Amino acid sequence: MFEFLRRRKPGIGTLSVLGTDMHAHWLPGLDDGAPTVEDSLLLIRELTALGYQKLIATPHVMADLYRNSSADIRERLAITRQAVAAAGITVDLDAAAEYLIDEGFEAKVERKDLLTLPGNHVLVEYSFVSAPPSSEGVFFKLQSAGYVPILAHPERYRYYHDDFAAYRRLVERGVKLQVNLLSLTGYYGQSVKQVALQLIEQGLVSILGTDAHHPGHLEELRKLVGNGKFSGPIAKHKWDNGMLFR
Repeated sequence: MFEFLRRRKPGIGTLSVLGTDMHAHWLPGLDDGAPTVEDSLLLIRELTALGYQKLIATPHVMADLYRNSSADIRERLAITRQAVAAAGITVDLDAAAEYLIDEGFEAKVERKDLLTLPGNHVLVEYSFVSAPPSSEGVFFKLQSAGYVPILAHPERYRYYHDDFAAYRRLVERGVKLQVNLLSLTGYYGQSVKQVALQLIEQGLVSILGTDAHHPGHLEELRKLVGNGKFSGPIAKHKWDNGMLFR
């Protein structure tokens, strides 16, 4: 299994093959990502140096912790764009959100109060403790309203690790799966790494994202692109990042 990981080869050196990073937390002061505009600039500069041509911020939206409104997110995006232009950084910036499927999410769907990725894609996440009991109904509501759901970092939901049929059911029902790049290196643990690789090998993953929150994540991403053991899966497969999020 994973024979391509055993062949020693140089890293791909860049993430330009992906084109767009559609999951990151570089907007300032909204969640557990960049706390200030200066931190935002550092993350954006480093992501651009890794080869991305477009960056889409996805701050957390959670009913009990990060109650970010669409207006809040758009305001911070405008501030960040101005700072990036003043710093002379050339990159296309946009913003959506990463919505936790919680008690407040369905009301947002009904009001169509969602910040979407291009193509009306909506990035959602589960609790790390357990899957929401209403997830199938929520995905049906999203799709009925014209949205395309993307489930963030499914490899990190350990309650699915022994139930790959659950992942397949999601994909069969039109939910796209987005794996975190750092999962490939073991950053979140070896079991998460193995599940991420299995999901990719079985063709269940459409999109890769950095989920970058802080400079430590950027350091790990630089290691990833420099090591063929980790970056092999990126080069081997075709991803929807560029096609969906131009």
